[in-house]
Amino acid sequence: MADKSVCKIEGCGKPAKVRGLCSGHYYRLRRRGTTEAAQTPKGEPARFLRDVVFNSAQDECLTWPYNRHDHGYGMIWLDGKPARVCRVVCAHFHGDPPEGAHAAHSCGNPICCNPRHIRWASASENQMDRVQHGTHQRGERHPNCSLSEDDVRRIRVLSRTMLHRDIAEMFGIHRMTVGKIARRKAWAWLED
Repeated sequence: MADKSVCKIEGCGKPAKVRGLCSGHYYRLRRRGTTEAAQTPKGEPARFLRDVVFNSAQDECLTWPYNRHDHGYGMIWLDGKPARVCRVVCAHFHGDPPEGAHAAHSCGNPICCNPRHIRWASASENQMDRVQHGTHQRGERHPNCSLSEDDVRRIRVLSRTMLHRDIAEMFGIHRMTVGKIARRKAWAWLED
């Protein structure tokens, strides 16, 4: 029987689960950007926010070095509640958010906390920024996608002569999805 691989962090010895790391080290890497076990001193993220971020005059991205959200955004605890750093920074420099506003990054880097890179934007504007920066998850880049761009183009052509239910069966999707693709309600951005 072959030996199971162990975590690549020296001295760990636990079974490797993802990318050569054990569950604990992988979780730390995702949440904090490092596998180091060292605790951040109490109040350090708030000090960094106040002294470094709020006084930043640089044009380059300013990376948040502490806790991160699962999607890569910097996180901080304020008044006993977690908050995204980009929203805190945006509110500090641009006031309270309008209804439904997102803290949009002009740099396309979700871990950036440079006040010059963050502004309030609508959900639609924020999505268009993601398309422009190449950080979107539409089409084949979406983790739940079951069609390729070529499949979508083929569905559009087939929908002119075949029943949607037959096309749906052919591609293993719902017939309503075929209709949305044919009417360009889904994958509307994709050119033929």
